[in-house]
Amino acid sequence: MASEKELENLINEAICSICLEFYTEPVMIDCGHNFCKNCILNYWDKHKDNISCPKCREEFPERNVRLNRFAANMVESVRKLSTKPREGSVLRCEEHDEKLKLFCENDKTAICVVCAVSHEHKDHKISPLKDAAEIYKAKLQAALDLLNKQADAISNSQNNQQANITELKKQAETMRRNIETEFAKLRQYLRDEEKVLMGKIKKKEDSVLQQLEDYLKTVASERTLMNERIADIQQRMSMKDAEILKDIKSLLDGAEMSHIKTMEANFNLSLYEPIGPLQYIVWKRMLKVINPVPALLTLDPQTAHPRLLLTDDDTQVRRGEWKKVPEFPERFNFLLSVLATQGFSSGRHYWEIDVGNNMAWDVGAAKASVARKAIPESGIWAVGLWDKEYTAFTTPRTVLKLGTMLPKRVGVYLDYEEGQVSFYNATTMAHIYTFTETFTETVYPYFSTESRTDPLKLVALQL
Repeated sequence: MASEKELENLINEAICSICLEFYTEPVMIDCGHNFCKNCILNYWDKHKDNISCPKCREEFPERNVRLNRFAANMVESVRKLSTKPREGSVLRCEEHDEKLKLFCENDKTAICVVCAVSHEHKDHKISPLKDAAEIYKAKLQAALDLLNKQADAISNSQNNQQANITELKKQAETMRRNIETEFAKLRQYLRDEEKVLMGKIKKKEDSVLQQLEDYLKTVASERTLMNERIADIQQRMSMKDAEILKDIKSLLDGAEMSHIKTMEANFNLSLYEPIGPLQYIVWKRMLKVINPVPALLTLDPQTAHPRLLLTDDDTQVRRGEWKKVPEFPERFNFLLSVLATQGFSSGRHYWEIDVGNNMAWDVGAAKASVARKAIPESGIWAVGLWDKEYTAFTTPRTVLKLGTMLPKRVGVYLDYEEGQVSFYNATTMAHIYTFTETFTETVYPYFSTESRTDPLKLVALQL
């Protein structure tokens, strides 16, 4: 069995003199000394002008390293030997040179039997070292389990956040593509409209230019004829009196006819009159490319709570007196609510509701199977104003912070395939709130109010 001194010498032989750690991939250089491969190469990189041994300072003409398998094997053996329990390795008390066999609970330290009876540890709680070790192993294991649990939680949190980052990027990319697609449609429509209008202008320009050019040809021909007649008259005036008067009537009649024909020419040179208010005309025509087109809705009396009063051809609703009505299965009997006649099972749709000064309302959308005779647990996606507080129809209600620009008109956007119901201040188109859902049945516009004086009004949007 190797002595402590011999083991220490072996350990020193297995340590690199540069990093002072056990050799890693030991190599021998030309002088016979050993180093870690990375250590000696890094050393030479720092001393490029002088390739030498860090220990003996011998210089070499070039870098040469050879893998030292013996040193590698020795390091492995020394590692095992240095970690193997050895006889006489029991820790001893530095003060009394006695074996540490006891544990002081007060000082949390191992002590010997002499320490246990000393004044320093008088009245301290002392226990056998082995018993204390078992207790603290259990505590360490509990601490280790807790740390592992926390590490797992952190790892799960990291994974979840990474998944959130991936999902966010995916959603952002989808939104960018949708925006690009929608604006591409508008730009293409405007380009097409511009092309049509430019074509009309070109056609009219060509038509008028052709008339003008034809007229110029006619005028040029008349000018030539007129020049000839002027020359004839000038020549006639230089003649004798008898020759001047010869056939004078036909000569004068020809001059007068040329003058009248030229003065009758007239053209409409205005190109702008048929175009009119250009931007307004194009805006009106854009209705065919707008998606969604604002929905024209009416309220369904068969779904209206008996206290609700529908007016203005079923486009307005407010609270009225209880009235006797047929008991339809689709009628709301608990919430003061009503649905629109129109429902949607696909596509994108948009409608607006004038809430005005109404102080008690909900507007949004509801699924066809929503509970009518009790409080719905799900199936309504709405925002509203109750008790002077704007909220979203969630469980519990979500309070909405809308700032100073409070909505007098609310816009509702339904994207069935994307599973989205979004709300906007229709005056400014500022976003209010968005629900996400997977729709599996028909969705109807939803309205609820307890105001007797200020009705909810469906807005018939006209572009």
